[in-house]
Amino acid sequence: MKIIVDTSIWIDYFKEKAEIVSFIERELLNGTTYIVGPVVSELLQGVKTERELDGLLGCIDAVPFIESSIVDWRLAGSISFRLRKKGLTIPLTDLLIAAISINNKSYVYSLDHHFALIPDVLLYKDDRN
Repeated sequence: MKIIVDTSIWIDYFKEKAEIVSFIERELLNGTTYIVGPVVSELLQGVKTERELDGLLGCIDAVPFIESSIVDWRLAGSISFRLRKKGLTIPLTDLLIAAISINNKSYVYSLDHHFALIPDVLLYKDDRN
């Protein structure tokens, strides 16, 4: 199983929320936790100091990375088109995360409820905490 951990979960991890820290540490050891480009960028844009930046870069480098491809970008655009026809607008970063997860048969672990609106996204629910 692959689990793409979204920015909202990583933020809680860095805030040291016990259940999220437990999840991340457990799943990193299990080899199921992954990060993707949009999440990397969202996390890095939130740092406040060079020291925070350096620390975060070290953490990011420790997490397995799933690359995006033109196939992911095309799917993200297609999903956006179909959702907008229904009157739904979802941030492009989250559409790309969803597309990468769909194309890699991965789960998305997020606190953002709009992932549930995206067809074919497998949402991860951590029932062990």
